[in-house]
Amino acid sequence: MLLLKVEASEIQYTYLFPHYAIHLPDKEERKSPDEFGELTARVTELEATSKRLCKRFEIHCNDFPSDVIEMAALGHPLSLGMLYDSQKKSFCQGIFMWDEDTLARMKVSLPRPQTYVKVLENDSLQERFRVLEMSPVLQGVQTGQIKVSGASAFLNHPEQSQHQERATLHYRTTTRLDMLSQRLLQEAVPSALVGQTTATHVIIAVFFGAQAFFVFDGDRSNHEKNAAIVDVLKIMTSTFCPNHIISNLSATEKAKSSLLACSLYIDVGDWKSPVSFDKAVEVYGSLPTLLGSKDEQAVPLKVWLYPLKKLNKISMCAALSGVSENLIQRAESIMEHLRKQIRICQDIIKDYIHVNVIMQSQTLEDKLVGFLELLQEYQTTFQKGITDIVHIKEGKREKSLQDLLKRHSQSPFSAEKTDQWLENKETELKILNDFRAANITVVKSQAELQQIISHSQKTRVMCLTLYSPDVEDYFLTALRQYIESDHVIQNDSLQFRPVSISDKEIIKVQMFIAANEDAEQTKFIAALVTSDDFPEYSVQFYRDGRIASRNVTLGTKSGLVQISNIKHTSVSLKLNQPEPKRIERYVVEYRALGDDGSNSNTWKQIVFDAKIITETCMISDLKPGHQYQLRYIFVEQDCMNFSRIGNFTTVVAATPGKPLVNKLDRDTLKVTWLRAETDQDFPVLRYNVEYKEAGLEGWPSVQTEGPECECTLTVLHSTCYRVRVSAVYEDITSQPSEETPVPVDVWNINLSKRKSSILLEVLKLQTEKKPVELIDWTDEESEVKGYLQCLPYISQLRFDRFVYYKKQSSFQLLVNLAFAASKFKTAEENYTEMFTSVCSYTSFPFSENYPKHQCDFLLDLYSHVKDGAELEERDAGSVSVFVRLKHKRCCVPERCKEYLRGLSDFIQLILFDRSNSKVRVHTCSYFAIMPVVGMHQS
Repeated sequence: MLLLKVEASEIQYTYLFPHYAIHLPDKEERKSPDEFGELTARVTELEATSKRLCKRFEIHCNDFPSDVIEMAALGHPLSLGMLYDSQKKSFCQGIFMWDEDTLARMKVSLPRPQTYVKVLENDSLQERFRVLEMSPVLQGVQTGQIKVSGASAFLNHPEQSQHQERATLHYRTTTRLDMLSQRLLQEAVPSALVGQTTATHVIIAVFFGAQAFFVFDGDRSNHEKNAAIVDVLKIMTSTFCPNHIISNLSATEKAKSSLLACSLYIDVGDWKSPVSFDKAVEVYGSLPTLLGSKDEQAVPLKVWLYPLKKLNKISMCAALSGVSENLIQRAESIMEHLRKQIRICQDIIKDYIHVNVIMQSQTLEDKLVGFLELLQEYQTTFQKGITDIVHIKEGKREKSLQDLLKRHSQSPFSAEKTDQWLENKETELKILNDFRAANITVVKSQAELQQIISHSQKTRVMCLTLYSPDVEDYFLTALRQYIESDHVIQNDSLQFRPVSISDKEIIKVQMFIAANEDAEQTKFIAALVTSDDFPEYSVQFYRDGRIASRNVTLGTKSGLVQISNIKHTSVSLKLNQPEPKRIERYVVEYRALGDDGSNSNTWKQIVFDAKIITETCMISDLKPGHQYQLRYIFVEQDCMNFSRIGNFTTVVAATPGKPLVNKLDRDTLKVTWLRAETDQDFPVLRYNVEYKEAGLEGWPSVQTEGPECECTLTVLHSTCYRVRVSAVYEDITSQPSEETPVPVDVWNINLSKRKSSILLEVLKLQTEKKPVELIDWTDEESEVKGYLQCLPYISQLRFDRFVYYKKQSSFQLLVNLAFAASKFKTAEENYTEMFTSVCSYTSFPFSENYPKHQCDFLLDLYSHVKDGAELEERDAGSVSVFVRLKHKRCCVPERCKEYLRGLSDFIQLILFDRSNSKVRVHTCSYFAIMPVVGMHQS
């Protein structure tokens, strides 16, 4: 790159990139024509290079290596030599790779004066990225999360609304390009800085200048795009003179401009926003003067970032000339590995995932910080060793580097040993984080451990004894001794390496966490304590505050217990005894899972003595089609082995289909159904047909002789109203099928064998009221009241025809019901009216098929009530009820065919009746019948 200085006495061209200089002779110093011609050709070449570099900004990018990152400054105060962290996507403010003198000495400046003004009509986010020349890296970050200032704040300007018309004036001026000499990048890297920071890149070039964005917003007058703002801004691009701009505007444009609001985003100066159009024109006119006479107010517009890892390699290769490439690569690998380990250790300490765990263990944090400090100290020493080799004569450099690499490989700081220590710590942290995630308590002292064991609300405690963080870390001690002994290798440290956590121990931890699925009934804890009784990564089992086993093995997958057969209600287990026979007893635990898969049920336990055990054992009383959990414990002389929890599901007892009912006659039903879909290994032996009778508790049943799917039921008196079917298996009967209602025309009820309360519930289920025909009953007062409560749910109250031959009992029931109705009153029902209504039909109290019994029954009923009323005052209410029955035309039959045995009662009954019913009289004297004829028309 070319720096041109013009002086009065000489012209001096200095080419500082890569790293050499050419001076033109002054007047006193003359060269031969050949030498002068060669020099002139070289200067011409350098001028061409300078013109190429200064021609366009985009060409500069091609002169940098491909792994250099180009990034917009976005208003940040960036300088040459400043460090950048690509992982955090931030610059390390105030931290530089080299000191100020070195940077000033090695800086190359190229003038780059260029200004342009453009009108932006597109307000999209991609357009803002483009004009700010943001790299894809920054574009990938959500816009609101990028910290911007100055003109770059335009990136976060509010989006244009559909009611706005917007255009933006973009002003950009560039002044110079500052770069670092390639020679500086090839020199040795300062050992005090590289590796001491998380930075990944360093700024090697900065492009200076300034930008401004004038965002003009106005109200959209119609749905079509209004180009008036754009036309005004195009006038502004032609000049910076405010007066000239205003004078070139038409009256319409001036009127339109006065309504515009302008938001300013400028790199230089402090302007309040928004401003009017006139103020915006004034600010715009001042832009060329804002950077100062010497452009001292210019700000960084863009920077180029060079990777530090490549810087290390370049500097080392340049410094260790004469050394074999293999040795240099090994040295580079060591430096890179140390840098990586330092970063990993810093990440572990700062990682939010580990923060809670580390804060709870001060000793663990101290060890990590101590290891980090030792690594950083050793890295500085190793880099100093590389620097010292640079100053050795070239012939001795290779031997010195070989010795340095050999000492490193034999030291405790070798990659294998330090990697193992870090891996151990990461594993320990992961274990503690896993415990925290699984809600497993971690105790750090024997007192805390005993407190939990003695006062746990759960009878069982499982404890995993881990390492103790308070125990001295001998590997850290060896690292410290190696630093303090000036890198002298102790004899006892040659074979020293950190003790690794084996895969077997990690599996124990995983099994312990997995066993925590039984946390509802067992307390799981991890102990970070030192114990002479219990080795590291061993498990102890406590029951009721006392230790039951000092050596527990979790997750046993042996075939000592196997499920041999699963049925509807039982599971058979095959128990095997290994050779030699060490198992003293088997403990089998099982529990049913909830319908939602929850495991809150208590474990049931069966203990089998290994000495008297049979080959097959059975767990019974299980539910069909239910999911269970099962685990085993093998008790040996010196330890207990806990198996993993396994699941099994009992066989489903399939249910038959909903039955179909065909009523063959009054007392016979034919029932059919679809067969139960079952496993061939568990066939249906027969079916159980159940039916429900009105007024009776329970479900009487009959069984089929085989698995046929039909059955004939004989149920007397039409009391059957529901039917269901169950499948009968070898070990269980299935749940009943869906119930099928049986159609009922008349309820034929024997109330002497049924409870009125049960009958009442059946009657309430009816969709339509049906007649009730009584066969028998009881006169208990409580049951009479029960009969009365059934009346609102029946259409007629009848008697079976055989009741005619025991009329006195039926008379008493009707009187009792009538008396109870007169006494029993509620707000909802008038039971006197209800009793009258269910008896008010033509053929009362029999079915219409038996009219010949009606007259006799009614005359005797009336005589019974009348005679009883003379003797008992309580029956007066009954008489009034039957008097009311006459108004319902039910006390006098339409045709009386019976002999008139009680003529006076008959005459009185006729007096009650005003319906002029036809009366047919048999065997009566003329004088006796004449009063009846006088009172009746026929």
